[in-house]
Amino acid sequence: MSVAKSREEPHYRGPTYYELKAPPELDWRPFRPASYLEYRLEWDRRGSQMDPGRFPLHLDIDPTNRCNLACVMCPRTVYAREGRTAWAPRGLGDMDFALYERLVEEGAAEGLRSVKLNFLGEPLLYPKLAAMIALAAARGLYAMLNTNAVLLTPAKGRELLEAGLTDIFFSFDSPYPAEYERIRRGASFRGVLDNIRAFIQSKDEMGLKSVQTRASMVLPADGGDSEKTRSDYLRLFRDLGVAEIGFGLPTDLSRDYEPLNRGLNFSCPDLFRRAFVFWDGAVGPCCGDWERRLIMGDAKERRLLDIWGGEEYRALRAPHSRGNFREIPACRICSVPYLARAF
Repeated sequence: MSVAKSREEPHYRGPTYYELKAPPELDWRPFRPASYLEYRLEWDRRGSQMDPGRFPLHLDIDPTNRCNLACVMCPRTVYAREGRTAWAPRGLGDMDFALYERLVEEGAAEGLRSVKLNFLGEPLLYPKLAAMIALAAARGLYAMLNTNAVLLTPAKGRELLEAGLTDIFFSFDSPYPAEYERIRRGASFRGVLDNIRAFIQSKDEMGLKSVQTRASMVLPADGGDSEKTRSDYLRLFRDLGVAEIGFGLPTDLSRDYEPLNRGLNFSCPDLFRRAFVFWDGAVGPCCGDWERRLIMGDAKERRLLDIWGGEEYRALRAPHSRGNFREIPACRICSVPYLARAF
């Protein structure tokens, strides 16, 4: 495969994240049904029109909040060092598979289109991950996951693909071995790359052209030589055969974003299209609400349909619909409005 160009235009841009589109030889989109495009158009429409519909389009479900690494920029690492426990009020644990079944069955009946099996933990630590994927696939849902790929052995990769995995996102935070291992403490640069390479090989051998692969990294907080880093990262993963390449802005967990957000007009699109379910059933609205300031309900006690349309969600969405996110204390201190202003 030829070496990728260092400069490419983003094909997707979120508030603090963008992706470079796959080259034609790696593009998985032509192999997806027309309903996938309809789903993604509805995803964009809900966010832009601030229309929550009847039910979320997508669920981020945390099979476990356990992790096998201690990445330096991860909230888990920072909170553990500082002795903060709000992110894990019940400690570490795994989701009851029966709860997951209820979520998927309800969602499939109500118009859910996809699930991503990751939030605060590493999903490959969950013993029934393949069963989770198989159930989602059997109900016609796109089954996705983020992973650090440390535990993605060739056998595990084939198991997930055979179960019906549709999208896999590799979290890999530097194209340079020493820097990667400094950031992702406990991981081997070469070992993880070998796992990713084996996964791509298995996918290709199985003829699964519709499976999306993506590698993404958080850009250095100090800026550094970001152009060279992006170029080297793109080259590394395009030469491995990974289709999508993503870059995100870092959140400084020691920084006070409240004064930086003053005067900004921002509405969070995710409040209208996706929900997050912690391993113990707590439902949140946001990928950045690691310390559970905005719990909308408990999926063990209420239907997700009722939570999505409930008073808590309505009270959260109303200020965002007016652009007044700062009315919500947890949103007022969020990094996203500030980072998004010039991204």
